[in-house]
Amino acid sequence: MGVKTAVAVGAAGVAAGLVARSLVKKKSEHDGDGRHPEGWKSVTVLGDPAAFEQDGYPPPLQRFVEALEVRVQPAPGDKGFEVHARIKEGVEAESFGDEDPEKALRTALRDAKQVFETGEVLRSVPRPHGERPTTLFGAVVDKAEDDAKGEGVL
Repeated sequence: MGVKTAVAVGAAGVAAGLVARSLVKKKSEHDGDGRHPEGWKSVTVLGDPAAFEQDGYPPPLQRFVEALEVRVQPAPGDKGFEVHARIKEGVEAESFGDEDPEKALRTALRDAKQVFETGEVLRSVPRPHGERPTTLFGAVVDKAEDDAKGEGVL
């Protein structure tokens, strides 16, 4: 089998997988991240809740704090604490800049958790091993990584 044939077969497999995933996802009620009826988004954080709230929240969450309602409470089973946040009633979308408010909130919660637990926001791009040539499958992975930041299960 030639390289072109292998690439074509691989691309067809990826396309079929994406189509199958979209069909399955449409049929399900939700993907584990259904919209809360009151708009709350939550993350579980490992650590001391007093340290999380000390001098304001971690920077990713602090930059939107005026537009958010935030609750911090113990997590079940003594496994850290939960941070719940939602956009306040009547807050304008402009408070979040060019970002979609829901995606901005998800990203802020995820990043605040990472900053609190590790001291930094973990990134897969740029890659630590340097640049790599663009390939068909690499481009698909890069696109998925870019789109995933504000979506998915928290």
